[in-house]
Amino acid sequence: MGPGDIGIFIALIGVLSGVGVLAGAFAGAHFFGKSRGQRETLSSGRDPELMARVARVEQIVESTAIEIERISEGQRFTTRLLSEKKAFEP
Repeated sequence: MGPGDIGIFIALIGVLSGVGVLAGAFAGAHFFGKSRGQRETLSSGRDPELMARVARVEQIVESTAIEIERISEGQRFTTRLLSEKKAFEP
């Protein structure tokens, strides 16, 4: 076993240990996330206060979307008026 053989051996050990650590990290993340998701599902249930809050947020988002559409319609109208005004100017 010469000096080149020990370098290959060390590199092989490094690669295999890196693969092992990476596999362990993925497995740990998977099982930790799975158990955490199950706990949150069991504890969340159907909370009436939470459902009321979600309904209010949905209503706010809907009214905001309507207001944004109204503002954009006003901008389109103003742009059209300005472009027509420039078309008729000498």
